[in-house]
Formats: sequence, structure tokens, C-alpha cells
Amino acid sequence: MKKTLVQSKRETKDLFQKCYDYTQAREVMAQGFYPYFREISSGQDTEVYIHGKKMLMLGSNSYMGLTSHPEVKEAAISAIQTYGTGNAGSRFLNGTLDIHQQLEERFAEYLGKESALLYGTGYQSNLGVIGCLVSPRDYLKYKKE
Repeated sequence: MKKTLVQSKRETKDLFQKCYDYTQAREVMAQGFYPYFREISSGQDTEVYIHGKKMLMLGSNSYMGLTSHPEVKEAAISAIQTYGTGNAGSRFLNGTLDIHQQLEERFAEYLGKESALLYGTGYQSNLGVIGCLVSPRDYLKYKKE
């Protein structure tokens, strides 16, 4: 296998060697403390089952309980019957459905705004908004109050 090398003023080394040398995550996992990628075997609710044990879910994005709300679940089933299980592309190219437009129009009306653009995650909204506000020659300064 060809090695990918990175050269700095001090040394040249394999680009992935840092990854190979990193053992801290495996060490923490072996001690039973690793909090990531825990397998949940129940619905996403305020209480979940992890390895057969009922636990209180404090790290969920479903803080309003909507992922398990009966009306939301029925609406999701109806949407799946009409649209399938997902988009065939990004919103930008070929993934904007009529229900996206309807939701954004209703949301804008609710807020009393001309229009609204909704993103699936906070990360996506940061990419979308910041990418429109600054160019490669700009820089942002953040002052923490």
C-alpha cells in the first residue's frame, strides 16, 4: 500500500500514523466509560433501553418528545406511503418535495416573515448561512462576551 506522506519543517511522516497511534478511545472503551455509539433498542423517547436496561435519555434532540408522539408517527407513516422512505437527492438538486415548500411557507407565516428556509440539522444551517455570508477572502472574528 502506498503511504500518504505529510511534510512539515520538522519531519516527514505517514499522514495516517497519528490515527494508528491513537489508542485513548480504545482504552476508555475497555474500561467501560466510552459514551458514544451506544446501541439503543427502543424508540427515541425520554426513556430508552440500552443493553436491555431502561435509562433516562438526557442527550436527545427529541426534547419535545415529538419522535414518539402518536400524531407525528401517523404523519410520518402517511408521508412514507406517498413519498417513500427518503429523498433521492439533496434539496439543492432534486430532493425538494412539495411538503418541504409547504412547511417552509407555514413556518414563515407563523413567524410573520416573507419566507423561511429549514435545514435538517444545526450543522447544515451553519454551513448554509455562513457560506452565504462570507467568501474565501473573508474572515470571521468571534468575541465571546
